[in-house]
Amino acid sequence: VVLVARLVHVDRLLQRQPAEQFGVGCVERGGGLRDDLAQVAAQAAPPSTGLKNAALEALNGVQEIVFCTRPLCQCHLMYATFGEYADEWAKEVYPKVGSAIKKLNLKTGEVTTLLDDPNGNIRDVSVSYDGSKVLFAWRHVPPEARTHEARIAHVYHLFEMRADGTEIRQITDGPDDDFDACYLPDGGILFGSGRCRRFVPCNRVRTSNLYRCDADGKNVLPLSSNVLLEDRPAVLPDGRVIYTRWDYVDRATETFRDLWVMNPDGTGQQLLWGGSDEGRAYQRFHAKCDALPVPGTRQVVCTFSPAFGYRENAGHLYLVDLDKGPDDDAAAQRIGPDVAKELGWSIGNGGPLCMKGFRDPYPLSGDCFLVARGYDLQLVDRQGTCETVWTDKVMVHDPRPLKPRPREPVLASKLNLSKETGVFTLADVYQSRNMKGIPRGKIKKLLIMEDLPKSASRHGPRGAHGGHISLHRIIGEVPVEADGSACFEAPALRALMFAALDEKGIAVKRMQNFTQVMPGEVQGCVGCHEKRTENSNHEVLNRPGTLLATMRAPSRPRKPEGVPDVFVYRRDIQPILDRHCASCHSTEKATARVILSADLSEWRSLSYDMLYAFDQISRATSWKENGNNGSYEFGTGASPLMNKLDGSHHGVKVTVQEWDMMRLWVESSAHYTGTYATHNHFESQIGARRNKQLIENGNVGGDWWFTSFDKPRLAEPLEEIAKRKCYTCHGNMYKLGRLRREQRDCNRWTNGCPPDWLNSPNYSYTLFNMTHPEKSPFLAAAMPRELGGYGWCTNALGKTAHAFTGKDDPDYVAVLKLIAEADARQRELGRLEYPGYRPKPYYVYWMKRFGILPPETDLNTGPIDYFKADEEYWQSLWWKPASN
Repeated sequence: VVLVARLVHVDRLLQRQPAEQFGVGCVERGGGLRDDLAQVAAQAAPPSTGLKNAALEALNGVQEIVFCTRPLCQCHLMYATFGEYADEWAKEVYPKVGSAIKKLNLKTGEVTTLLDDPNGNIRDVSVSYDGSKVLFAWRHVPPEARTHEARIAHVYHLFEMRADGTEIRQITDGPDDDFDACYLPDGGILFGSGRCRRFVPCNRVRTSNLYRCDADGKNVLPLSSNVLLEDRPAVLPDGRVIYTRWDYVDRATETFRDLWVMNPDGTGQQLLWGGSDEGRAYQRFHAKCDALPVPGTRQVVCTFSPAFGYRENAGHLYLVDLDKGPDDDAAAQRIGPDVAKELGWSIGNGGPLCMKGFRDPYPLSGDCFLVARGYDLQLVDRQGTCETVWTDKVMVHDPRPLKPRPREPVLASKLNLSKETGVFTLADVYQSRNMKGIPRGKIKKLLIMEDLPKSASRHGPRGAHGGHISLHRIIGEVPVEADGSACFEAPALRALMFAALDEKGIAVKRMQNFTQVMPGEVQGCVGCHEKRTENSNHEVLNRPGTLLATMRAPSRPRKPEGVPDVFVYRRDIQPILDRHCASCHSTEKATARVILSADLSEWRSLSYDMLYAFDQISRATSWKENGNNGSYEFGTGASPLMNKLDGSHHGVKVTVQEWDMMRLWVESSAHYTGTYATHNHFESQIGARRNKQLIENGNVGGDWWFTSFDKPRLAEPLEEIAKRKCYTCHGNMYKLGRLRREQRDCNRWTNGCPPDWLNSPNYSYTLFNMTHPEKSPFLAAAMPRELGGYGWCTNALGKTAHAFTGKDDPDYVAVLKLIAEADARQRELGRLEYPGYRPKPYYVYWMKRFGILPPETDLNTGPIDYFKADEEYWQSLWWKPASN
């Protein structure tokens, strides 16, 4: 057995070498030897643990298992499985070619190849209800398709064949990838697809939503509107569909990849299990993936993939008891061998660790599970016993028994595809999670907003366009009745979130994920993220009488006058600050060290960055925001800025329209650009050098931080000047800079005193004034007032400290020169605030590919109305009944 294992290992090494090193004939002759070795390895395996007999007993006479083989995808991220990179569109994410569908006889160990494609990729094997057919996704790339333009025409489509490998037929077609398919009991097919034409907002790879079609591929219907990812659907015994959903609407970007459920027509979407970070340590969150129902139980088996997921969803095996409710941590029970040490826990890990985890579990019975692990097909039981039944030369995926199974009940569709809207009915807004101390009658309206997808994306922290990672659209407001009920229309198939508003329009409670309605759907809920297992919720739903909101026609959302759909800070908000704030808070009169005039900072504007630096706006942090905030703890309800506009702050009182503009801008995540067409040139930063290299979009000296907005230190030669002038009091920025992501909550103003202002993650954005360089806080704060400075700085003894003693100081002159050079680069490379700004080529490329910009649009030259292009892109994804 050891000898055979070593031979197989050597064979794997040989097949990875170029054929010319050994001679083509040698490699060709070795093909049969490899298959023979794999057969011998299986037959010479250690004595059975009894799991194989248990599996055969559970299969009730069926002996064959179908599976596919496929290399890993070429991106290390678990959600990157198809397409190309946004900014490197000629670089593929797809796996390297070479895939097959095979059939294993579990009793004899014999393996038969049903479909072999050395020039393609095969994934997501599923078996029909009668066990006679196999559904799969297949991307075949002809050898002659060598150019990027030729290869993008070849994407994943759905195919079906008989279980003996014959009668292959193509089901779906078109320019977008289709995959992750499962059979539906009504004869249709539900699948994941890149037809949603969007990118992960925080990264640069394509993502998928769920769709359904008829058995022949016709009547394709979108079922979801997620800005992020929905995948791996499967049918539950009650006829509903379980799937994995990842979303982060103004909350932690990596924590919430959970199990959701919907009806096969897309209605009734709700969390099934997960979705909460209550009481869990940061290091414990896992992605819940590849869930399937366990026969004879109310449980599902799935993988818990560390952090937001390893490649191919590799992880631990878990059972989740659905009877315990969506919030119960105790519902999850680990089974199978403990692989915690082998797997580890790492954000973004895509290396060899993914080969250690379990994948694609299929429950043969309540105590016998078929899984993929690296190159092995294995059987696992709850106690941790594990038996390998096949070892392949290529990574194995999706083992499924060729066994008939009963159809689940067919759920009647609730759709009306002639409608553009659906209806939400809220029973009682006061029956809400973590919302105490709010008297009845306090909540007057609901605000409806939409989370907006990205047509192309780079790494997207707040610096790219301000606010959280995705832009939001204001849909409108609807009334809440005296009994806490609301009933209103909403656009179908749009990612919507709500805020419960008081009499001033301030958010009492703010939703931090999204929901949707399908066309013609009427969806009901009790309150705001109510705990569904509490008895009081059932009393609300079943109470006698009629909800006040349902005694009239559903409300239609209305926006306050003058409010835009998507805010642009300099167009919509800066004029209000100019009228009411800049007289006291300008570069010339920086009262309380606050500048709210329109001067530009290094990346955005000083006023915008100052509002964040002084914690005037509630914001979501990328890693720690769990979304379970209490009353007035997020959005406008937690934004001190709103308390400075009602006359109580030195008499500043805005008009009704200005108030609506300010509150709805804050509520919609307080973005700066209002467009996805901007991604700052990192070489435009002050200094712009690291290890004597120009800081550009790639790595610089192995230090990725200098191509992001969270720098561990200033760029060269500015860092050396800061060491001489600033670090005596402010410390070492490099050492403290690494703590920015972990300790943002500690970098707060206390009793009117700022944190270490060079090292605060937001305050450091305000160091430089591009409009009036001599008024840059980096210079003026440490210069005497009589010389034109602000004179803010003091030493450890509280005495005035002037790092720059005059405008002829060589370091002062050097900093002004660096600012001027950065300004010149920004004007040359393009900056949103300057005339003639043009998006980067990757934005133009994808807008062309998605049919928004004309094909003849040049990638590098010519004017582009990016606000118009964004809107046309978003509207191209809207549900339009006439098109069906």
